[in-house]
This record gives sequence, structure tokens and C-alpha cells, in this order.
Amino acid sequence: MTILTVFLDPILPVFAIMAIGFVMGRGGAVTVEAARHINRLAMMVFVPVAVFGLTAKADVRSYAPGPLILYAAVEVILFAGGFALARKVFGRPADEAILLAFGAIFANNLFFTLPIALLLYGESGIGALTAVLTLDSTVTFGAAAIAMQIISLGRAKPLAVAKSLARTPLLQAIVLGILINASGLPLPGPLDTFVAFNGVAAAPVALFALGVVLSKTPLVPDRLVLTFGFSKLIVMPALLALGLAVLVPGTQMANQFVLASAGPAGAMSFSLAMLHGVRTDAIAQLIIWSSLGSLLTLAVLA
Repeated sequence: MTILTVFLDPILPVFAIMAIGFVMGRGGAVTVEAARHINRLAMMVFVPVAVFGLTAKADVRSYAPGPLILYAAVEVILFAGGFALARKVFGRPADEAILLAFGAIFANNLFFTLPIALLLYGESGIGALTAVLTLDSTVTFGAAAIAMQIISLGRAKPLAVAKSLARTPLLQAIVLGILINASGLPLPGPLDTFVAFNGVAAAPVALFALGVVLSKTPLVPDRLVLTFGFSKLIVMPALLALGLAVLVPGTQMANQFVLASAGPAGAMSFSLAMLHGVRTDAIAQLIIWSSLGSLLTLAVLA
């Protein structure tokens, strides 16, 4: 099997749902406003269910802390730099700057990198990638969601901000998942079935909404999209590889950490933008063009 084979199945069939959204949006069968409601359903119901399941069942005790801490540190550095770049150089508002910077560190590892890693290393040999998926789906994504919630509340008092965060389904799911994980208890059978049945809807529903919005978005990458795409596909894996070699030499499965960092921008930055009414054209293009570019970077690193 080759990287092309993996792209044709399962990656291409997964993203076909986005193509269906694009065609239906271009034909007028689904409006952008309808896509916003569809995306809200994903963010309020299906994404929290999926994240809860991942958080509750993650085998965090088996993760090597050093490489994972380094991965998180690289994300923090690039996020801070990306946010400053979007604000100071490109003049984007704070909410869009957060999501552009988030898109440049949060990879679509679930649908792009994971199938490749399974092909190369087998189901029992992807511990590093699983650790990154857990980190990004909980801590990284949770931090971005909190930041967007705080910005959307504007000058609200701290107590009002705290109450709003406590009512956010995604953050409730993360906290509940962490508590169950820490308890060491397995999920009850019916709850596990509920998570397995409903959690898988998160990605296709979000990707369908993205396809509808893309049907109304000019797909011509500008300097901003190219800059953040370069940061995601080139700068992040290069910085991580350097950090692993210098700070954590001899890391087991180091190539998996680098492979995870080179995945394309994930659709969750777009979903957060739709949820909070943030401009989506640059964010949507970042996802599309980085997805195309990652076919080369992942092939090289794999």
C-alpha cells in the first residue's frame, strides 16, 4: 500500500461529505445560514460527545510526558506568534486572529495523519499519535473554545464569564471526561454505546457545513493564508523536530510526533468561527490549502 492508496481510502471518502456540502451550497439547496445552524448542532451536541469519549477513555498514564510537553510548548510558541502576526501585520480582529493562530497549530490528525500512521506502524504502534490527539482534542481545543467564549462576552464581569463557561457543553464534556478518566472506572456499557454511536457524527456534520460555506468563498489564497499554511506545514514540524533532537533526544516514536505536527489545519477552527460569528473566508481557505499541501509534507515525512 502507498500514501496514494491511503489518500484514496479512507481520507478521500471522509472528505467527500465536504464536497457534497459544496455542491449543495453552490446549487442553492443549502444556504450559509442553514450551514450555521448545522455547525451549531455539531458544536453543541456531537463534538462534546466525541471529546468526552476521547477524554474519558484516553490512556494518559502510558504517555511519555517529555515529548508531549515539548509538543504543547511548540503549540504555545507558534500560537502566540501567529496571533501577533494576524493582529499586527494583517490587521485582523482578535477573535479571527485567535482562530487563525489556532488553525496553524491544531492539525486534522484524526482523518489525515491517523490512517497513514496505522498503515505504517499498525494499531499497537501509534501511542505517540494517540497522545497528540488527546492533547489537541482536550487541552488545545478547550483553550481555544474558552478564549473565544471570553471574547464573545466582551466586557462582561468575571462571574458572568465563569457562568457562561460552565454552561458550555464542550467544556462540560472535557471536565466530565477528565473526572471519569481520573477515577479509573470504565464507561458503563450503555454510555459507551451512546458515545460510539453519536460521537462519529461530529466530523461529518462539521465538514458538511464547511463545504456549504466554501461554495460561497473565493478559493484564491492570499498572503495571509499562505503565511499561516506555511507555518502549519513547514515551521511547526521543523521546530518540533529540532526540539526533540536537542531537548528530548532518543524519544521513542519521535517521527510520529513530527508526523502529527505536519497534518493540515483541522476543521474545528472553522466550526468555532461559525459558532461565534467570526469571518470565515481566510480560515476556510487555510483548511483547504493546507489539506492539499499536507499531501506532500506527510508523504515526505512518512
